[in-house]
Amino acid sequence: MVRNSSWVMGSIFLLMVKQSTCALTPSRTSNGTPHSVSSSQCTEELALIEPERLRQTVGSGRVYQHENFLSEEQVQVLLRDIQRLADERKMLPSGLSNTNKKEQNFDKNDRVVGPAPWWGDSLAGRDIENFEHLQVISKKIQKLRLQVSEALDRPTMVEAGYAHECYYSKSGEGSSLARHLDEFHEETKGPRGWLLPSRRSISWLIYLSDEDWDVVVNGGELRSFPQKEFIAEIGSTEVGSHKGNLQIGWLDRDVLSIPSPVYLDSWYKPPGKRGDAVEPHCALYVVEDGSEKYITMAWISTMMVASMTDFIKAQSKIKGQNIFIGQEFTTGFRLIEDRDTWVDGAFPPGTVTEDIPPVRGSIVMFDSVTVPHEVRVVKEGTRAAVAGWFHEETQPIPEGFY
Repeated sequence: MVRNSSWVMGSIFLLMVKQSTCALTPSRTSNGTPHSVSSSQCTEELALIEPERLRQTVGSGRVYQHENFLSEEQVQVLLRDIQRLADERKMLPSGLSNTNKKEQNFDKNDRVVGPAPWWGDSLAGRDIENFEHLQVISKKIQKLRLQVSEALDRPTMVEAGYAHECYYSKSGEGSSLARHLDEFHEETKGPRGWLLPSRRSISWLIYLSDEDWDVVVNGGELRSFPQKEFIAEIGSTEVGSHKGNLQIGWLDRDVLSIPSPVYLDSWYKPPGKRGDAVEPHCALYVVEDGSEKYITMAWISTMMVASMTDFIKAQSKIKGQNIFIGQEFTTGFRLIEDRDTWVDGAFPPGTVTEDIPPVRGSIVMFDSVTVPHEVRVVKEGTRAAVAGWFHEETQPIPEGFY
């Protein structure tokens, strides 16, 4: 099992500068490099979000929307930048890749996307030459990242050196995006999942769509599938992760119970095992009364033939002996990534649908690991956005494991 506790191995793929955050002009060290600072230094700045509502909404696995995040003037600036990239043929068709096909065959009904060319300078705290208005927007988004980091208690999100992403998206009549997740547990990606220094943590979109967008007339709403009954207990049980272990499923004890997030612990050490020769085991658990309650036996992922998700799903279908400790856990467990249900167009068990209109100038944010979502067909008009992902640290080797 190949894992790395340091983010150095993946750093050649990232911007290696550090941003000093909230100040309009970054403070720098004696050698000229920007400081990396705590998000708490932003507390005196004007809040761009509602922190408590954001924490409760995101922690419950729902989509947070904040209107008037950008002014109309700022929206126009970004739309002109998108048009400039389109004129330079840098906005290209992109749907969701189907890895079972050798050719993706994207066409006019797919959205077009292009990287925001100013994003690298934005993360580095450098001025965006010849684009004064973009500079203001850039700083606003970086300030947002720090405020989100503090509000959600995801401290490593402040690191400007991580691979935070940003792109433009533009969708016309007939375009849509199939149901999907934006991020997955490191263990489900194989060894490469542990080699990258950071992972997607928060998905965000700032809408630049046509004015007076009406989902009945225009369509193009963002549809999510949150758990109907789950409400986060802040600081105890929230979607996404627990002590660095990412969520991969839900557990229903019975029809009357509230579902519990199921986390995958990839650094489980079986009782009685000692020494640096111990290979990390995997096990699933839920949180009860503030403590981990394991619902499976431990297994070694390198011994699996199937993918992690296929293995766990297959085990949950076995009526006899399997990895689950008790029948209630076998029948009550379900993966977040339920592709069979998605392909059929059905609603995942225990979920409701929530539709978010792409209101011009508004921002939406949600947890990248736990929120299945799709974009409904655009019936009329142009649905546009600047969007991306704020990253946080890939889970390191637990202290004292070896």
